[in-house]
Amino acid sequence: MKRREMLARLGIGTAWMASGAAGLVVPGFTTPARAERPFTWASTGGSWGEHLEQIFVEGGGFTKLTGLSPQYSFQLESIATSKIMASRGMPPYDISDHGQAEVVMMEDAGFILPYDTAGMPNYADVSDTAKLGNYYASTSFLLFGLVWNAKEIPTRPASFHELLNPKYKGRVGIPAYGWYGMYWLHALNKALGGDEDNITPGMNFAAELVRKNNAVIVQNADNGKRLMEQGDVILNPFWNGIAFQMQADGVPTQFDSVPGTLAIGTGFVILKGTPYEEAANRFINLTLDPKLQVEFSSWNMYPPTNRKAVLPSGLDHIKVTEADLRNTVTLDWKKVAAHRADYLKRWDEEVMG
Repeated sequence: MKRREMLARLGIGTAWMASGAAGLVVPGFTTPARAERPFTWASTGGSWGEHLEQIFVEGGGFTKLTGLSPQYSFQLESIATSKIMASRGMPPYDISDHGQAEVVMMEDAGFILPYDTAGMPNYADVSDTAKLGNYYASTSFLLFGLVWNAKEIPTRPASFHELLNPKYKGRVGIPAYGWYGMYWLHALNKALGGDEDNITPGMNFAAELVRKNNAVIVQNADNGKRLMEQGDVILNPFWNGIAFQMQADGVPTQFDSVPGTLAIGTGFVILKGTPYEEAANRFINLTLDPKLQVEFSSWNMYPPTNRKAVLPSGLDHIKVTEADLRNTVTLDWKKVAAHRADYLKRWDEEVMG
């Protein structure tokens, strides 16, 4: 493998290498002379990244639309963010897949370009809940609500307060702060009357869960799934899609969007400095296509964000309703990021101490 190709696959920019790029002949998609690498998109890897490629890149016909042969760069979103922030305007990718917190941080630092919504027809049909400004739109609805074992808990819990029920002592879970605990804490806190500058209501609730009800700290999505499958945890804040995946596998899990549920996105942003801006908009438009979103949802069980997407009858139960969205909270992501370190210290002392 040539060095240039190897570096591109690793997601490492080659701006320091001598340019030899020639223009493509596809009308409207001439490759600029300064494009020293192929069009590169970044996302988390594993089956998630593989399905993004199969459904949106290959299935969406990106190469036919643009004349470009895209390359992927798979790594954790946090690692991609670090590379982008260190790129000094010469990004190693053209677009990158992230949740809102990282997107706000990168946008605030000036690393993100706005969408060309006039050339992105699917954008108008995406739910406003799944958007940030004119520079981000999520492909799927990821809801972090309440998940429970319906065999062990036959009555639908009404709120996160059910986590404090002494009947479930030692069998409730809460997310680790370094995973999605920080975000869940903020969402819960708002449902309890706090805000981003006053985390005390949520912190007190989490401390009571750990100290009085022996809550299990869930380290990540795989850990949470395994704990529920084994019956070690029967009630916890968790993902809608994974709850429905387990349900399809015969685990009696249920999901509900209770007050304080967090709506998290996963969508692509265009990075400032890309030499492929028009193609980047085309790529993102494909991720917002209703039919392609339905195909993606049929695999991961996270519902589509495009209002024109029609799920097959067998997946009606995964839809996000207006009632579900009314129970979600809106966070000031800049303040969430600003308080990260201070609230981690409080979490360690008050919840875990």
